Amino acid sequence: MATRELIPRLEIIVAARRHYVSARKAQTPIEAVRALASMQKRPQPVLSGIRGDTAAITLIGQIRGEVDSHPGDVTEPGALAKRLEDAGVDAIALFTDNYMDTNGLDMLVDVVRQVNVPVISEDVVIDEYQVVEARAAGASALLLRSSILEPQLLRSLVSATQRNRMTAVVEASTLAEVEYALSLSPYVIALSSRNPLTGQPNNTPIQQLRTVIPSSQRIMLAESLDTLEEAEMAAALNVDAVLVNCDLITDPISAAALNKILRRSS
Repeated sequence: MATRELIPRLEIIVAARRHYVSARKAQTPIEAVRALASMQKRPQPVLSGIRGDTAAITLIGQIRGEVDSHPGDVTEPGALAKRLEDAGVDAIALFTDNYMDTNGLDMLVDVVRQVNVPVISEDVVIDEYQVVEARAAGASALLLRSSILEPQLLRSLVSATQRNRMTAVVEASTLAEVEYALSLSPYVIALSSRNPLTGQPNNTPIQQLRTVIPSSQRIMLAESLDTLEEAEMAAALNVDAVLVNCDLITDPISAAALNKILRRSS
């Protein structure tokens, strides 16, 4: 079995992804998708700045599909992504699996077309076919979840992401997952403060997970920051990137305070 035993909600998402991949493969062979991917311009680098204690923290605006969007409204994913870019984010992270629709790839294409910053796809990935689809849609990076992928499949998907010239971001929430992620040499490790399978806080504090990662490895936080207090805690962890709630970065007052906390120019 390619994935571990999951709680119902995540299990439903993974099952839906399997059904989606099967249907897409029957409709469009992966060779055809690879041809489309080859026509895309080279992915933009994610977290390409110099590491160091005094470096500015990369700011990634997070969009969660229909949770943040309303059809016909200015907050449709593409329009919201543009607002986030105008607010000064360095990248956009898009998650559409929260409402179990098949429009996620279309949303990804729309967001990529609207902005000139890298776009990270956070949707659940369980098959190389999805990696190639994301590249064909214009994604610059993929989030790969240690919690739902067996080690060999995770290794394979990291390799596939890198072969498609995208940035591999491996999410880890336990010491064992962090250690295995390090062995894969991904460009970024995303530390999660909660167990993705239960939603409960980790037994191992995120500060402890941080201490086992060498200074040469780029690190981001997997959960988005909703408050300035959370931003203060993130800055204290000396990470390279953070996900930020849309409202926090698009409000001029909170955005100015956030930039100061994250050592960024306003």
